[in-house]
Amino acid sequence: MAEQVQLPRLTDGYLGPQAKFYPYGLTTMSHSEPVIHSDTNQVEIVIGMSEKTRFTVKLLSVEPKFECNQHVLTQVQGNEYHFTIAVPKPGFYKFQIYALPNSEAGPNMINVYNYLLNVQQVDRYVENFPKQYPLWKQEGCYLFEPIMLLKNTREPSIKFKYYVPKAVDVQVKVHEDWNQLEQTEPNIYEGYIDFSKGYPAGAKVKLNVKFGRSHKYDTLLEYTI
Repeated sequence: MAEQVQLPRLTDGYLGPQAKFYPYGLTTMSHSEPVIHSDTNQVEIVIGMSEKTRFTVKLLSVEPKFECNQHVLTQVQGNEYHFTIAVPKPGFYKFQIYALPNSEAGPNMINVYNYLLNVQQVDRYVENFPKQYPLWKQEGCYLFEPIMLLKNTREPSIKFKYYVPKAVDVQVKVHEDWNQLEQTEPNIYEGYIDFSKGYPAGAKVKLNVKFGRSHKYDTLLEYTI
């Protein structure tokens, strides 16, 4: 049983809400207990906020010890922050959430909640999530697909679909090729991209967005294939 699993030794008071969690108006929407026993290697944790708040996170493997933030996808839906964690190996992971309300000054976010994730088995293949740039979170964007791209993919038709508010043009740049996405609903942009020509290993796939009257594109996401 999951409850009989020997947990790693942690500092007293490490798990769960920290001093500023409730004062910042934060709530646990998906997992109210800080220890998560999972029989899948992909888990989504949702934190609610009562006012606009900036977040950052750290994901750390307990044994061996290393940081693996590339396995976390952060997205915003209204007053909720969604953190999708997808790791390639079973084991214990510490998931640390840092936050600072927009109404408070200061560059440093404060540790507000700590989870311990016990991934008991791997039931799906995962790659790194795309790198998420600050504007991705600030603008409240959402990634429908693809949440990750396989290395050296040569699929002839991969669908890209995003929610990007305030955008006037949305493009996916694959290596040196630009691909415009079509607006199909308010703030929803999508399209299919051909990877069959075979891009070089390590090529970047960037979600580039033009906002308002700006003449430049900002990079919101960056995949590596």
